[in-house]
Amino acid sequence: MGTGVTRKVELFDTSLRDGLQQPNLEISVPNAMMLLERMGAFGIKYAEIGFAGANKLVTDLCAAVGDIDTGGMKLALFGRTRGRGMKIEDWPDVRFILNQRNRIPVAVVVVKSRLLDVMQSLETTPEENLLMAWETVECLHANGFEVIVDLEHGMDAYCGRREMGAPCDPDFAKRSRDYFGELAGQCVRQNVSRIVVCDTNGGSSPEEVEEVIGGLVKDFPQAAVGFHGHTDRGLGVANTRAAILAGAMHVQGTLLGTGERCGNVNLTTVVGAMQVRGEAEFVPPQSLAGLAGLAHMAYGAFALDPPHGAPIVGPGAFGTWAGMHGSSENKNPGAYLWCNPAEVGAVPTIGVNGQSGRANIVLLSKDLGMPLNSKQAQTLLDTNQAMIEGGGFTASEISFKLACMRVLGTMGNWFGIRSWRVFDESDEIGNRFVQAFMTLAVSDNTVTTSRAEGTGPVDALTKAMRKELEKWYPALAEMRLGTFTVAALDVSAHDSAAHVRVTVSFHADGHDPWITAGVSSDMNQAALMAIVDGFHYWLEMGDIRTEELDGQSGLASPVSKARPGAPATAEL
Repeated sequence: MGTGVTRKVELFDTSLRDGLQQPNLEISVPNAMMLLERMGAFGIKYAEIGFAGANKLVTDLCAAVGDIDTGGMKLALFGRTRGRGMKIEDWPDVRFILNQRNRIPVAVVVVKSRLLDVMQSLETTPEENLLMAWETVECLHANGFEVIVDLEHGMDAYCGRREMGAPCDPDFAKRSRDYFGELAGQCVRQNVSRIVVCDTNGGSSPEEVEEVIGGLVKDFPQAAVGFHGHTDRGLGVANTRAAILAGAMHVQGTLLGTGERCGNVNLTTVVGAMQVRGEAEFVPPQSLAGLAGLAHMAYGAFALDPPHGAPIVGPGAFGTWAGMHGSSENKNPGAYLWCNPAEVGAVPTIGVNGQSGRANIVLLSKDLGMPLNSKQAQTLLDTNQAMIEGGGFTASEISFKLACMRVLGTMGNWFGIRSWRVFDESDEIGNRFVQAFMTLAVSDNTVTTSRAEGTGPVDALTKAMRKELEKWYPALAEMRLGTFTVAALDVSAHDSAAHVRVTVSFHADGHDPWITAGVSSDMNQAALMAIVDGFHYWLEMGDIRTEELDGQSGLASPVSKARPGAPATAEL
């Protein structure tokens, strides 16, 4: 398939149209605008912002996109050919697109290219379908639009497949292929910008894609041919790669692989997999290192968590949690990586969980600037079994870093919890009373008690901690809890005695948020572990900031440098 030549290939993103056909996926107009700007800066050539007039998001985006800078990226609207028996000027898709001509320069016209769909879905003749396509393209061209044609079910049309991928009879298969060629030829005569072959149901193979795209490139050398893939057979990336190697200069997909059924082809994977290896150039070489950052920004815009195993950009894409692999990485860095993660803006990860050994702990501690030797790593392993087995250190590097500091003896003697209990009473009509009692050690020789009421056990425990600790460390008042999540671990084996993992995010003005974790068979204890880590992290970071400022100007930081022994003053 390959020629050894690096091909220039343009990207067409359909995240805001095709991608949003995935259930329970939404994006706000401001987030969509930020995403479009970021994609344009990265080097994506086209972005489709919706189906003409289909919903409020499309309408609102059309009104807003005039205020954003997408650089060299062109915005596009998607629409159908005019309906059977309709006048082109009365067709709503065309009318909507024409109304946006001052803001959106590209129109994507979807054309039924499989005879089966022409006859059964459109309920019209092959000749009428050709005329519908011709008139729609001509109208848009006459109004100054760049027109891209998507040949829907193009792969099935060429390969002679009908519903559910079943083969057509030989005569109908030949007629279907001939009609596909007739449509493609009409697109060439009309000088459409791009002729895009769609694998609409994701059922094709790389060999078939190579044959179809290669045939079009040979038959119509003057045409710009593209491919639109889906991942229903798990071959979306492989099919897109085959299309490019066969001569496609334009590929469509969604940035994160979102879309109906199994999703559209993931452009992030295509770009990273091929450009790193020199098989194609999609974006300027200097942009490639921004790939992971763009993907993570997109996940945030759609309120999605990056899948752990997402190729190229997932949290685990360049990581290992296995003890044997960690040992090998320690001796031969990069042995388990297929490329240098820095090329795509990612970093290698050494994780610690139930599959890990001392080598992983040694490597991760070194990466985080808290290097442990083998003996110290064993101590951490022995004293944090629940956190390791329950994925607490996978959920929070902060908690792992603090565990290293405890082993090394470098953590400040800020505070410790000697004992705690919760009084939680409810009655049959829903009244509830929750109170937490806590004994704290604030230095080697100061023991204090605290009590507080809350809306629940975790709230009461947190308030009891704050009530006393803020007397000693006023800067704790600057930080607040953000999100709070609970995951039950191995419930099927342990029923209600299963361990739970609690992760808590914290935030403070002017500082990046941080996440801590706790694991226990008691949810309140797991939560308390995470909250204690969150408090300790803020105090430690404040102490570091104070030392840095002291060395520069002698100014005090917002966090008290005073070690326990007397409450800090309010003037800090």
